[in-house]
Amino acid sequence: MTVVSPEQTPSDSRSGWRVVVADSVSEIPPEVWQKLAPSDDPIYGYAFFQAMERTGIGPDSYHYILLRRGQQLQAVLPTCLFDELVLEDVVGSQGRRALRPLRLITGRPLRIKALICGHLLGEGRVLREGGLPETAPHLLVDAVQQLAASLGARGTVFKDFSPSELEWLDPALRRAGYFRVPGLPHAWLRLRAKSFEEYVASLSRNGRRNIRRNLARFADHQDVCVEVRERFEDLVPSMMPLYQAVLDRAESRLDVWTPEFMTVLSTDPRIPARAVTCWQRDRLVGFLIFLFGEKSAVAIRIGLDYDCSRELRVYQVSYYRSIEEMIGLGMARIDLMQNAYEAKRKLGCHLVPLEHAVTHRNRVWRVILRKFLPMALKRYGEQS
Repeated sequence: MTVVSPEQTPSDSRSGWRVVVADSVSEIPPEVWQKLAPSDDPIYGYAFFQAMERTGIGPDSYHYILLRRGQQLQAVLPTCLFDELVLEDVVGSQGRRALRPLRLITGRPLRIKALICGHLLGEGRVLREGGLPETAPHLLVDAVQQLAASLGARGTVFKDFSPSELEWLDPALRRAGYFRVPGLPHAWLRLRAKSFEEYVASLSRNGRRNIRRNLARFADHQDVCVEVRERFEDLVPSMMPLYQAVLDRAESRLDVWTPEFMTVLSTDPRIPARAVTCWQRDRLVGFLIFLFGEKSAVAIRIGLDYDCSRELRVYQVSYYRSIEEMIGLGMARIDLMQNAYEAKRKLGCHLVPLEHAVTHRNRVWRVILRKFLPMALKRYGEQS
């Protein structure tokens, strides 16, 4: 457990509130984490954060800002540090065009040492109990600023937070010089059907026709099949090239998965993960990994063999089979994450808006980013 600086640690001594920083989720008792974390969001599982920390999927370090009252831990804000985050890598090709003036000014890609607050792979949250005082957001944001300064981070981002979550933080964020920019929405699919056939029947005529056409196209090939695996560590060597192929074509990238991370998702019994796998004969040609909670699931990463995926409709069939599996597990909704919105609307998804709150320690760069970053992210969103 690390305090940012003993003499600068945010506190409200009159009411007994104080903030400290943990350098690993393992420094937080698991039962306390589980009490504060959303009970039905599988990406906030304790073991999932341990897996991210151990397997090197992007950040250079992780830090957890802890808000305590006496001995009681009442809020946690996860953060992670990138020593050299290339801004152009996270805003898509249209966003890169918007940032081109900055490239001309600097003569090189804009790299910043950045502190990311929230969740590396999904929606950002402050894990907290209800009834926190009005000073709580200020204590947390002040601690973020002090942590960023102690780590040498120039930019700080509250990534992919819901508008309501940012509203709770907003007075503290504005006081600290943050500005808000739109993020890409998540595509949520609500599941009311008791079977896949009932789900298909609930869609629009165009949606039904699209699914049936893709399934028929897949079935035209006698040498293909789809399987759902609870354990898939033996497939990781075959999965990595398919994942890398998707990553190479991605408009934006922040995390880069490792074989170790995929293996932990399969082998750690505390992480509720499954893989939908698509096969042509004995060759893996696609996969979709999802996590599931009590009633909610997250389709978290996909891999494709682009030599055959279009012909076989691997992308679409992977999602269909995952939806069927989630219905069987009793899920009420699935988060299909960001991008490919047209395809996901055809599946019956609705879009849930998310936002970022951004600042930079240098006032000049803060003004520049306030001008260009919303434009870049807006163009990226329109493209997506």
